[in-house]
Formats: sequence, structure tokens, C-alpha cells
Amino acid sequence: MLWFKRPPEANSGNDKETEAVEPVVLAVELDQRVFTQKFARFLEILGEAGGIDPFVASLQTKHQLFKDALARSALGDLDFARMEVLVETVMPARKRVWPSLEAFGLSALRTAVEELLYGARPLADRMATFVDAIPVEGGLDPKAEKKVRRALSDLGAEMLHFRAPAQYPLMTRWVWDQGTHSGAVRELVKGGDMLDKVPLGTAPGVYEGARSWVAERMAENGMYRDPEFVVDLFFAHAYADYMRALSSGMGLLNADFGGKEDPLEVVRKLLGIDAARRSESRVKKVLH
Repeated sequence: MLWFKRPPEANSGNDKETEAVEPVVLAVELDQRVFTQKFARFLEILGEAGGIDPFVASLQTKHQLFKDALARSALGDLDFARMEVLVETVMPARKRVWPSLEAFGLSALRTAVEELLYGARPLADRMATFVDAIPVEGGLDPKAEKKVRRALSDLGAEMLHFRAPAQYPLMTRWVWDQGTHSGAVRELVKGGDMLDKVPLGTAPGVYEGARSWVAERMAENGMYRDPEFVVDLFFAHAYADYMRALSSGMGLLNADFGGKEDPLEVVRKLLGIDAARRSESRVKKVLH
């Protein structure tokens, strides 16, 4: 369903340009009152930072980077240097996946990326296959290997979304993670703080259903422009609120995200539009 009421952006040579992710009816109710509170704070913080335009422009730049590198006609030229640039912008993956990608090999990686983005099978199957196809390098214990697999899932999700952001919702774990029952979407669930489990599921339509709901609430508040990017920003803001609450008094936010006073710093990092590296590669400095 074209939730934003305009067709997906055409991409030369892309036989998936008509693939639509249909939103599903969510198994739990999202809370308009909570949205209103978070949306008001979202606008307040953006206003203090000079407005939303620089953030949307940064996401548009990221989109153009992914669109150019991952166009089907360009995949034959995809090399590790360009792949490193893409991974650099995927915060959950940038410090975990590089040894596995290098060991997998360039030819196999190109094939896996092409199947993910342009394959004939259902979207959920393609996403699972991409994660499973790449052997985890390094002889890691099961817990560490699971972290790499989850980071690969985020990488695949961002390649889909930022190549064609209007067509595919952002399906990273910080948006929604059924395994941990956490993510930005949970922050909008009615009574979510009282629930041990939130049975949303993992289907792509769940993510599309959530972003459609947020886009509709934004439209009701007069915000129509660039919903494919503004919803991303709002979800990052909602998840940053959760992280601040979780890490209060524990130092977790400082350890993982730099702990700056700027309330939008975590938003930038989650979306991979924080300041790029200056000398040392954040991709090749692997964390397990």
C-alpha cells in the first residue's frame, strides 16, 4: 500500500520497483495520547536545534548514497571501499559485521545483496536469507555470533530502506525487536509499560503498519512533507527517550552513544547521520 500517497521512486533496472509492503493490522493498540506528547517534545527539540530541514537533508543524502551504490545496474561495481562507506552509516552494524563481510568475499556479497534487494521471493524470506548466507567470522561464542547476526539484519534492513525509503519501512531492531520486545514502536503501545510481552511479530507489514499510523498522526497535526524520513526521525526520538530512561543513573547512554547533552545526538547516531570518521575507521574497529 502506498501509505504516503505517491508511487515508489523509480530505479532504472529495478524489477522490484512495484513491490509494496502492505501494512498489517497491529496486534496491539498504539496510543494517540502518548504520540501527542512525544510529538510535541519532538517538535520542541527540533525547534531548539534550528528546525527539521537539516535532518531531512542528511537522510536524503544517505538515501542518495544507497540509491547510487545499490542500483541493480551498479552492483557489478560494488567494492569493499564503497561497502565500507555504506556500513559506516549503519550504527548497529558498523562495529560488528566487517570481518564477516570481508571473509564472505566480494562476489558472494554482491550476489547476496542483489538477492536481498531484487530477488523474486517474498521480502521476509529474502531478509532472512541475507542474514543466514553470511558466515560469521572469528570463531565467536554463540552470544557474540548472535550479535553479529542481528547486526547483519540491521544492515540488510537499512539497505532496503535507504535505497528506496518510500517503498520499504525501516525494519531495524531499534524500531522494533520482537526477540526483546523492545524498540521505538513499543514506546507508542497503549499500556506498553505494563506489558511483559508485545506480540507484534516480525513481518515487514508490522513495520509498515506502525509507520503508516505515525504518518497519519503527523498528517493530522499538519506535517505532510517527507514522511519517509520524518517518521524515521520520530522513531529515533522515541527510542532515544527509552534509552535515556533505561540508562538513567547507569551510564549506559554515555558508554554507547557518547553521552552528550544534545538531545538529538542519539537520534543522529541511530540513523547513521552523526559525524563521519576523521581518521580511524569505525567500521574496521570491530566490537564483539
